[in-house]
Amino acid sequence: MRLIGFIVILFTLNTATAKEKPKLTILSHAYYDNEVDTQTLTRHLDNVLQPALADHFNLVPDLTNHARLMKRLASNEPSCTFNAIKSPKRAKNMLFSTIPTFMHVQREIFALNETIQDELNPVSVVTLLNKKRIFGVIGSASYRELDTVFANQKTNVAYIYGENAFLQLSLLLMNKRIDYIIAYREALEAHLSSEQLARLTSRKIAEYPEFIDGFFTCSKTPEGRKAIQLMDSFMLSERMAKYLKQIHKEGNSEQVLNSMLETYSNKYGILFQND
Repeated sequence: MRLIGFIVILFTLNTATAKEKPKLTILSHAYYDNEVDTQTLTRHLDNVLQPALADHFNLVPDLTNHARLMKRLASNEPSCTFNAIKSPKRAKNMLFSTIPTFMHVQREIFALNETIQDELNPVSVVTLLNKKRIFGVIGSASYRELDTVFANQKTNVAYIYGENAFLQLSLLLMNKRIDYIIAYREALEAHLSSEQLARLTSRKIAEYPEFIDGFFTCSKTPEGRKAIQLMDSFMLSERMAKYLKQIHKEGNSEQVLNSMLETYSNKYGILFQND
């Protein structure tokens, strides 16, 4: 009887172990350094990450700064993030979904009104650098087509690292320590007052295409590969199409929204329902 009891206990333990889901950390960067970051992460978890991944993983959300997020995605830690820009360098160390989870309106150049008022729109970053103007950039961020440009102009580029690097950049710009930054407008709105924003003007960037894609991104681990596979499948679902339309509708004009949805449909085969 003791032997039978031991076998039953052992079977129960093995079954429980087999059903235990592996941990997958969901990283999100503390971009605004306030409750907006938490709300954004929770929203992605509720609408996409839980339904797509929770049957297979124990999802553990974690807010961190951009530099640490990128470092962890390039490590052996089982981790993913909802929206990261793909670059050749990152593709060597990370896995990216086939379909983008977000389509961004491009970042713009921002400067004090008196600094940029005489420049063309769009304006070339290369042209400005050749004029010996100083750009402030986040050291851990990818600026896509401009990465090589900045690497070749180190004397005119100030790299910022650490906690809330974007806030540091904003303050350097306002205090005339640098001439230009490249940013999304909503990021500036989150860090600067209305009086400070009134002192700034933006220009589109000549080197950039119309939109930039952000992808579900994971570490090159067995868990990361499985998560990418699951997300690629979920991206084609009706539920994901509804969420994509919802998040791209916010903050974009109808013209920009329609252009983005058309790209999703024509390039990736995602079908959107009429409202």
